[in-house]
Amino acid sequence: MWTEEGTLHPVAVFQGDYIWIEPVSGREFDVAIGARVVSAEGRRIQVKDDDEQEQWLTPERRIKAMHATSVQGVEDMISLGDLHEAGILRNLLIRYNENLIYTYTGSILVAVNPYQILPIYTAEQIKLYKDRKIGELPPHIFAIGDNSYTHMKRYGQDQCIVIRSEQGAYILAYLTGLTS
Repeated sequence: MWTEEGTLHPVAVFQGDYIWIEPVSGREFDVAIGARVVSAEGRRIQVKDDDEQEQWLTPERRIKAMHATSVQGVEDMISLGDLHEAGILRNLLIRYNENLIYTYTGSILVAVNPYQILPIYTAEQIKLYKDRKIGELPPHIFAIGDNSYTHMKRYGQDQCIVIRSEQGAYILAYLTGLTS
């Protein structure tokens, strides 16, 4: 019998299902890891985890069903069904692996450094994000820049964007592109 985390209820798992596997060590910074069920034999299941490691799990291991939003990833983490540390990290990993380096958490933009140059800061992108509301297009630093610029012009309110690393240069390029 499989026990879902925090309960004594059995969990039915089938080939192709996605689950969370709770860490064994219990160390402070350990988090659950996502896995796909490869096969089930009797009281054991074989999984392939997000680190591409295959392992056999016995009923002693604590698992939890993964919400569909955590399987595919989402543009805005507010809509994650598994809104916990492991769910957030997995969502960022899924998007990063698809070269989607920007992800929203409500009105906050999370950027993951791709360690490569991506063709997402062009003049065409500047035009695309001009006068668009956050959420109309995929997450992007230009959406944040346009939102701040629009509020400043429309309401006469000062705006502040907290930026780290080269994102500041991209915001300045965007604002320069808007006003030229």
